[in-house]
Amino acid sequence: MQSISEIVQTIARQRGRGGDAQPLLATLPIEGAPGERIAHLPIDSDLAQAWVALTGEPFRPHQAHALTALRRGEPVALRASSADVAISAHLLLYATLLADPSATALLIAPDQAAALAARAAIAQINQDLPRSLHLSATPLEHARRPDMYARVIIASPETVHSRLLRHHDRAWRLFWPQLRLVVLPELQRCTGVAAAQLADLLLRVQRVAAGHTGQHPGLLATLEDVAEPEPTLAGMLGRPWRVVPADDGPRQPTTLEIWRAGGARLRESVEIATAMQRQGYQVHIFCRPFEQALVAPLAGDLPRLTFGPNLLPGQGLVVAGYPGSHSRLRRMLRAGYQTVVLALGELPYEQALARHVEGLLTEPAPIWVTPPPNAYVLAKNILCAASEQPLTETEVEAWGAGDIVDRLVAQGKLVDLPDPEVAWKPTDAAGDPYADWSLRSPMGEAVVARNEQAQVVGAVEPAIYERWAFPNAALPPAIGGFRILSRDEETGALTLRMESAGRRTYPLRRCEVAVREVRESRTLPGSAMIGWGRVLVDEEVYGYRELSGSSAPAEVALAPTLHARWAAPACWFDLPAAIQVLGQLIGWSLAAALPLRALAELTDVVPCYDHEARRLYLVDAQPGGNGLALWTYTHAEDLLPLAYDVAHASRNDPLLEPLCRVDMDWLLALLGRQAAEAHVPARAPAAPIRKTEFVEGPPPEPAPARPASLPPAEARRPAPAPPAAPPDDAPPARPAPRGQPAPPAGRRAEPPPADDPLPPARPAPRGQPAPPARSYSQGRPDHEAKAKPPEQRSMFGGGRPRPGSPEPPPGPVRPAAPEPPETRRPPPGGPARPAAPEPPQRGRPAPPDDSPPDPAALVARLRREREQREARQQPGGSRRAAPAPAGDQGGDRGVERRFSAGDKIFCLPYGDGIVRESRAAGGRELLVVAFPDYGELEIDPDVSLVRKLEDAAPEDDDLL
Repeated sequence: MQSISEIVQTIARQRGRGGDAQPLLATLPIEGAPGERIAHLPIDSDLAQAWVALTGEPFRPHQAHALTALRRGEPVALRASSADVAISAHLLLYATLLADPSATALLIAPDQAAALAARAAIAQINQDLPRSLHLSATPLEHARRPDMYARVIIASPETVHSRLLRHHDRAWRLFWPQLRLVVLPELQRCTGVAAAQLADLLLRVQRVAAGHTGQHPGLLATLEDVAEPEPTLAGMLGRPWRVVPADDGPRQPTTLEIWRAGGARLRESVEIATAMQRQGYQVHIFCRPFEQALVAPLAGDLPRLTFGPNLLPGQGLVVAGYPGSHSRLRRMLRAGYQTVVLALGELPYEQALARHVEGLLTEPAPIWVTPPPNAYVLAKNILCAASEQPLTETEVEAWGAGDIVDRLVAQGKLVDLPDPEVAWKPTDAAGDPYADWSLRSPMGEAVVARNEQAQVVGAVEPAIYERWAFPNAALPPAIGGFRILSRDEETGALTLRMESAGRRTYPLRRCEVAVREVRESRTLPGSAMIGWGRVLVDEEVYGYRELSGSSAPAEVALAPTLHARWAAPACWFDLPAAIQVLGQLIGWSLAAALPLRALAELTDVVPCYDHEARRLYLVDAQPGGNGLALWTYTHAEDLLPLAYDVAHASRNDPLLEPLCRVDMDWLLALLGRQAAEAHVPARAPAAPIRKTEFVEGPPPEPAPARPASLPPAEARRPAPAPPAAPPDDAPPARPAPRGQPAPPAGRRAEPPPADDPLPPARPAPRGQPAPPARSYSQGRPDHEAKAKPPEQRSMFGGGRPRPGSPEPPPGPVRPAAPEPPETRRPPPGGPARPAAPEPPQRGRPAPPDDSPPDPAALVARLRREREQREARQQPGGSRRAAPAPAGDQGGDRGVERRFSAGDKIFCLPYGDGIVRESRAAGGRELLVVAFPDYGELEIDPDVSLVRKLEDAAPEDDDLL
């Protein structure tokens, strides 16, 4: 029988015979390792013997550390790449409850599927342990009546909110007095607003439990191997957790196969899994919850083949698309599979990973971003907490929610009880505070999506519904698989149809951004300004750009248009030059870079461009904020080069080409162009802004001369006006740190709007017809001629192409036969040079080095070369200009000709080549150079770094 790796390689060879590109990008073997062990764990002797008999493994050090911390009353989080951490959590659950026969536990699963998986795991343990050690567990997702004798209650956060807390003094009055432990599996899946919502939910759980027993229950969580979990964990309770590393078990050897599937990601994943299944292997296909309905008809009812969003036992695992984070992929590699096949799709960051597969195993763990206190979320939970028990003044101060309580009292939704002690209860004006509660959104429950047979396919969060779920849109966002047939605004329902053409869509939008509060600003390297604060966004989705199969991209108008308005934190970048962009197709490369560094999704932020202010905003997608804007502001130096890598890798995608071209423009301006402009004076006037067919905002005007007394950023931009006073439609105050527990810990959030503590309702349509969609600009990108690709701080180790890459790296290339600037397009092999670039100082580059170049060193090198060249051209040391050919006219006759046909040269970034022709045009020398990998290209030595290989100056090798 063939091994799984041999099966995958056989399929790859068959696919490559037809002339297509090899789909198997890499085969990475991962070695196994022994684990650490201890001889004794301080638990009940019967449980200890049963555990060893159950698992066949001795106790691990992390289990002893965690049990000791739990008995001291500390909240414990087990962090591990290994999937066995779930077994450790169940062991600690048994050890805690069996010490007290009347004790109960609450297991809060991330979703319904995880709740059912936890119930199955406990049932399996019960079958292998003695009868006296059984724990009865009840999942509440399908139970209408509570089991009063269950020792473990398994519920999702929505069920805890709507059932256990709402009816704690009636149906669940026997459960809460015995609660001893709260278990939170896979806690890292709660990010952004979900983490803020779960933090408030845990405060309410501790508050109700303390009201019944006088003490708080213990907390036990499991985490994937994420970076910096301590701030986020501490924010949930207002006190630190004990984070215990739990990767001390044995690691089985496995193999990672990286497969490039593109738009056929689901179909090829099923075909690979089916080939394994036919050889007798048990195979599981990992897919997103929304894609289960797409995989089901492809996979059928084959035995030994399972699929879904949770990991199930088997010998082989096929991952349909990047699983969302490096930590999730490492969890899969530690789950006991012989082979893991990662089928990469067409998301922008997946295309970047396909070009640099080595980063999948070498990159650090992603960061779990700490969410800010969200005023909308906190206001909702305060009303619920006051409904469960009167809210005391001490608790409000501990939560840091005094401003929100004052606003709710002014709105008549809270009232002070007539007791000596200050305490609040909700009024009838508050309505039902438990309605419209969603873990992942402050805007209410998710929108239900059904197919044409009225079967539930999944749920769409409100932030995605407003922007990505327009009629005829492809869902999931930026991936496709379903087409939206209808959208019911009144009931908030979607009707979907499956489609197999690989269709994808991106929204075309108009945005108006008003800065309400500037909280912090700083200067990036190169004098670019970056800021962070609170903004108010008015957004209109007037059309969409779509790509289906092999057809050309099309832009379609929407009638009626969709409108959204929300207030949230934002990070913004002041760009040195105006960017011509249609439909707000800008900034998505930066949004797509976030999942490669943090636990985030592409849809968690919204890029918005202000043409008049020349400012790009990255706004949190949820009202009140999810923490990504602030995190982007803090880590901009790391994210910008990564965003350039994403845009560069996706530039050949017909759907993404316009936004990648625009993103490469402004990213290069921030990463390299400003440093060169600040230190090296230009030798030619600035190139005119290229003309486009469709421009958002007024046409740009020529920039005035920069005063010598002002820094570059101040000269290019008028002085900002002082921030306006916070309005009533957004939280005005800056969040404060959370408080301490006992009474329950809290966190100060910005107060909600004066008229409503919940997010503002969607505005009514403006009644303006959407303009007809038009084709994107056919002008040339100008980023290639002014700066080379950034190579510092990149996750992929620089911008150099891999050996054998068919396309040239971005550089100042012009086609051999000039054509009008209105009709030029980049050649198939790479980007093209603009019609009239602004050449930098001519320099002679050093040979390429393996280490990433430093922009400051490069600028210093150019200055030294210029001084050396000017010294050589002084009387007695100047060179004679080469005679101009007969065809040179006018000012071209005096052009210095440094190269001639037959010269061997080195050109950055194309490498070694031979000069075929040297001529003068436009007052400078132009070369036609033959490169082994790229053919004949026209090179401008004033733009590219070119040197002869025979007469390179010895001192040039030390300039960089």
